[in-house]
Amino acid sequence: YEAINKALQNTSRLRKDVFGGLILSRVELLGQEGDENEQRKVRRKTCLVKIDLNSCGNPPYQPGDHVQVYPHNTISEEKLRAFIGHLAGELNLDDQMYITFENDEVSLAELAVTAPILHHNIDQLVSLDSFFKTQASMEAPIPTQSCLDLASLATSVKDKALLGELGRNKCDYDKMISLYGMKWMDIFDIFPSLSEQITLSFLTSSMKMNHPRSYSIASCKACVGSEIDLVVGSFIFSRGGSKTEVGVCSNFLTNVNEGDEIAFKIERNPSFHYPLDPTAPLIFICTGTGFAPIRGLLQKRSYFRSRGEKMGKAYLVFGTRSKKEGLFDDEIESFITDGVLTDAFRCYSREPGEKKQYTADIMKTEKIEQVLAPIIESDNGHVYVCGSANMLEMCKSAMIEMTSKFYLNNLIEEGRLHCDVFGALTNGSSVTSRSRSAGANEEPINLRPRRKLVNRITKSYRHITTSAGIEKASLSPDYLRDCFR
Repeated sequence: YEAINKALQNTSRLRKDVFGGLILSRVELLGQEGDENEQRKVRRKTCLVKIDLNSCGNPPYQPGDHVQVYPHNTISEEKLRAFIGHLAGELNLDDQMYITFENDEVSLAELAVTAPILHHNIDQLVSLDSFFKTQASMEAPIPTQSCLDLASLATSVKDKALLGELGRNKCDYDKMISLYGMKWMDIFDIFPSLSEQITLSFLTSSMKMNHPRSYSIASCKACVGSEIDLVVGSFIFSRGGSKTEVGVCSNFLTNVNEGDEIAFKIERNPSFHYPLDPTAPLIFICTGTGFAPIRGLLQKRSYFRSRGEKMGKAYLVFGTRSKKEGLFDDEIESFITDGVLTDAFRCYSREPGEKKQYTADIMKTEKIEQVLAPIIESDNGHVYVCGSANMLEMCKSAMIEMTSKFYLNNLIEEGRLHCDVFGALTNGSSVTSRSRSAGANEEPINLRPRRKLVNRITKSYRHITTSAGIEKASLSPDYLRDCFR
């Protein structure tokens, strides 16, 4: 009972930098089917999501900062109830789980690397509903090592053989992932004989943890007040069968409704903030949802203008798939009409009947080069780029062609080239690199050889509150495998 009382106290703890807000609204800006010539049928969806900050203390932020959103899994409540019903122990969705860890040889820091989902829940009471909807990565594929462990639990010869083969043969495993996804949430559909054979202990030590995903803030607090705007794009595609695939967090955000709760934290990104000198001339280059942080910066210019402050010229180079998308067309025209933007140049990569054009292509046209080159060559000009890492490299090459490498190096060395890119790190200062789909905070690697660390873990227990009372079951170290690569 002392441990349970401790858990009840710890359950309410929440990191001070994590806020719980409410959804103000979600507006669908774009929703269309993929091109007919695409091998996989793709549906693209882009939404403007507004979060109310009044419910969480109205925290401050600047245009250019990021929001890290803690997503909910896409699994329906009906399927989740069925999933939990297949676990050993006659569990229910409303049951609670209590985890303790007792080992003098392994530090909590080491456990955070080896078994992050266990580490996160130590000495807390967690409902199975919350655990499987928000913490456990139900969308992640079952790792190869877990396939081998599951093979020993399967009761049918067919499932046992298939799981064993998937655990040993990387080629077959990759094919299975490509065809069926092999997600944890589908495990009992794919391998029926595992029903009532898998324990909570196994899952808490084998499943990955849902990490927050990072999104650029698309608003300026001075203009919108106590809210944060996000521009979120999702891709829904089929592997060829009836099932569709979606991104966990993007699907969550593009389907939220007014009043829904959302957990998030604000991540400062000073390298993409507005210049201290409002009279500095600016160039904004972006594609698709990369307009999000640019929108926040333009709102800040709108605020400056409303106060009568003098501002330098500002040009936008914006790439989308087609004119039909019309992404933020009305807002961009309003920014131009109000004098917030000097001019905007658009290009389209999938416009029917026209040659593909990308941002770097139109930057090199004579008309646009004449207005952009002087800003790049000036002593106080700033360039903001938001899009893919490949797009950034193409735009840097275009700027070199327009001027010279000398001026591009000046921008980089003086911190006047501001980049918020999706993908790999690139050379140059003031570059923020992040991923649309991966967790924003990757676990540190190579802290210590994981298998050696796992073998040193000898004691861990989980408690489950059910209608029958408290059950206590030992957690075998064999289950704490290196499954978090």
